[in-house]
Amino acid sequence: MATREDYIKKLDSQLKDWNKQIDDLQKSLSKQSKEVQKNYNKKTKDLQKKRRDLEKKLAKIRESSGDTYDRLKGDSEIIWKDIKEGINDIKAAIK
Repeated sequence: MATREDYIKKLDSQLKDWNKQIDDLQKSLSKQSKEVQKNYNKKTKDLQKKRRDLEKKLAKIRESSGDTYDRLKGDSEIIWKDIKEGINDIKAAIK
């Protein structure tokens, strides 16, 4: 089982990767039709919000322990899944 420190490193690394992916998606969207941009700009903004939420959770995880860590980890896993699915949905739509 991964330690708290391992989880923090994993989450931090994944956030950095998602920052790049979301930025790349926004650049790709700017080259799409106005209709596609309209449909997916809101989704990318939602992803950015979720990313910020996850960054806040990560900061709290760094300061937490015990039950608080377990709860925050569970919350972050839900956001993690939402971001991953959102990025994959947008990638599939603009290919």
